[in-house]
Amino acid sequence: MSNRIDATDVTEEEALNAAFFDRADQFIKLANEFCRPKTGETVEPGDRRGQVSSAMLFAAARFNTWVSANTFKDGKEMQDAKDQVMAYLVQQFQAMLEDNYDEYCEQFDNYLRFRKMEDFHTHKHDHDH
Repeated sequence: MSNRIDATDVTEEEALNAAFFDRADQFIKLANEFCRPKTGETVEPGDRRGQVSSAMLFAAARFNTWVSANTFKDGKEMQDAKDQVMAYLVQQFQAMLEDNYDEYCEQFDNYLRFRKMEDFHTHKHDHDH
């Protein structure tokens, strides 16, 4: 008996969800790559993650502004809709942030199990041998 799913068994909604999470995973993978220090670099991992996080927030804001701009005929129409667009985007971000935050609280030990190893490797030369 095979566990393989036939493509005809996948609904359009499931396919869209799969594409959504695949794109999100690709962005996260790229962010993780940006977090890796280059050979010889001495940036603290927390500092690097903060820099990448700030860049991602800026990129998301910039991209979502561009997506929004493409729905309007001109700058005045866009300005008139600013409060509505801001409220929608902030509400969406807050819902996604709350869901992910709650998941990390529940899975904290599992999701951050490699942190001790990272701290050890980052500070392995901070003590006398």
